[in-house]
Amino acid sequence: MKAIVYRSTGGPEVMALVERPMPEPGPGEVRVRVRVSGVNPTEGDTAAAIRTVAPDGVDVVVEVAPAPNAELDVAVLAPNGTVALYANDGGDTLGLPVLPLMLGNLRWQAVMIYTVPAAAKDHAVAAVSAAIADGALQVGEQSGLPLHRFPVEEIADTHAAVEQGAVGKVLIELP
Repeated sequence: MKAIVYRSTGGPEVMALVERPMPEPGPGEVRVRVRVSGVNPTEGDTAAAIRTVAPDGVDVVVEVAPAPNAELDVAVLAPNGTVALYANDGGDTLGLPVLPLMLGNLRWQAVMIYTVPAAAKDHAVAAVSAAIADGALQVGEQSGLPLHRFPVEEIADTHAAVEQGAVGKVLIELP
């Protein structure tokens, strides 16, 4: 299988496309085929960008880096909002400002996906599927979220597009 690796920090030029052995799933595991992957931007005023598209804030943040993103999460949550954290990329200690959480009636919910009951997972899949079927998760020029697609062989160009402020989602198409 193809994989993107980097062995040092730097710009897009440090990324390399390599071949890796295809992992075989173990008992109780599945292998998922990924067709498209998004490149996440990290430059600029993220809170302002989010508030541009969601001026009243967001109801739910699905968080994989709760410690480094705590301030951002507080800044973008709508009143009564929730942060659902299911990973820990960036620190074991989460510091939260008590008064803003109380004033906004905000909630942090840790989720260990392996222990979530099957019925709850089924409900979540059905809810997301219904949202997609209802057109609630639209992208593209008509939705104000243009898509910029690059083949995996042009990985450096995807990151250059993000660094240069591409508006919309930068996507890597996988074979």
